[in-house]
Amino acid sequence: MKIAMLTQMADIYFAYTVFDTVMMGRYLHINSSFFGLPSEQDKEYVKRCLEAVGLSAEKDRDITKLSGGQLQRVFLARTLAQQPEIILLDEPTNHLDLKHQIELIEHLKRWAAENKCAVIGVMHDINLAMRLSDNLLIMKNGEIEAYGKADDIVTGRLLEKVYEIDVAGYMTESLRRWEGLKQ
Repeated sequence: MKIAMLTQMADIYFAYTVFDTVMMGRYLHINSSFFGLPSEQDKEYVKRCLEAVGLSAEKDRDITKLSGGQLQRVFLARTLAQQPEIILLDEPTNHLDLKHQIELIEHLKRWAAENKCAVIGVMHDINLAMRLSDNLLIMKNGEIEAYGKADDIVTGRLLEKVYEIDVAGYMTESLRRWEGLKQ
């Protein structure tokens, strides 16, 4: 079983191009010697991964010149390039603005559906977790509080218990403010 991981850390160790960074995910698929060259199939797969995360136009850019959101999408493409059956996530949207958080989750969701792979993630943002997940496992202090389909288990009462605040009230207040901004 092939498992790949996308973490919250976006550390850059070398100034590779976007394409070369994603190609690192193909390392185990390159069948020749230790210093073997990627095949045309490997290159095409990397292009497909870059398309999936919306970075085809950036393939020749140095990763040190990318925004945080772009860099995290490069690392997602590198994860996808491994052709995993299971993708593990550790706060993959950490340090991203709202737009890039949603885009990253949508890329993951679409890829998982198209490639029939499972995504298992640790996320503190309940909204993003619900957007990505078929099923949620909600924990507090290492104890399971609920498991199941989001629509079946997520209630204001559960969120208040887990987060120790009136989450539904807070979100309702925020929605009222946003609605006022629209006018």
